[in-house]
Amino acid sequence: MEGLHPASYGEAFADVYDDWYGDVSDVAATVEAVVELAGGAPVLELGIGTGRLALPLVASGLEVHGVDASPAMVARLRAKPGGAAIPVLIGDFSETVPEVPGGFGVVLAAYNTLFNLPSAEAQRRCLGHVARCLRPGGSFVVEAFVPGPEPEGVSGAVTPSVIEPDRVVLQVTRRDPASQTVDGSVVSITAAGIRLRPWHIRYASPAQLDDLAGAAGLTLLRRHRGWRGEAFGPHSSHHVSVYTRPAAPAGKGAGPSVGGHGAR
Repeated sequence: MEGLHPASYGEAFADVYDDWYGDVSDVAATVEAVVELAGGAPVLELGIGTGRLALPLVASGLEVHGVDASPAMVARLRAKPGGAAIPVLIGDFSETVPEVPGGFGVVLAAYNTLFNLPSAEAQRRCLGHVARCLRPGGSFVVEAFVPGPEPEGVSGAVTPSVIEPDRVVLQVTRRDPASQTVDGSVVSITAAGIRLRPWHIRYASPAQLDDLAGAAGLTLLRRHRGWRGEAFGPHSSHHVSVYTRPAAPAGKGAGPSVGGHGAR
């Protein structure tokens, strides 16, 4: 969508994110799974936002770092107890990610976060950065929806999500199967005026994500329908996919050094 930039989503939704999306996914199961995968190593969350997952991860005892393009989202995180202590890089995670000595044990892209990157090329760049900042044997975890059947040509929809005497909220979307993108806006209409909250995603199938990960040197370890290990099948609407950066064989080098790739 023209006029949008990496921070647009966060700047548009920061003030309502916790109220609208605080329970959008299974936080307890996410934390349990990430703790197990991390094995005590540091964790990086892409699109850390207001700390919906980062703060519970910190409470579990993990060292958590974050990257987010939106100063407004990070300000919400900073205002919460413990939020100011989490290291966060303000930036576009298709262009830059933080690094730690030895690499992260887990890099997490929760609930469609990877799809917020606007193009396949941006997603490819992101996975390249992820592969470099992971320690050998570390895990990249992606939680995302599985795209449904593609429409014939560009299609649009307007769906009311709230209808109250003094407020109407509309979900307006336009899907382009050729570019695998959806442009949308949450339109809030009240007596005081109209508020637009625009967003854009570039979706990908699990197989396409596997190809992107493979090109970055990551290998699919397992895929489930959810965070509790539910079986993934042909009719699953969501997936949690765990990719790994293979550990170097005995006697071989550990691969690219994370210390040589600073934030740009």
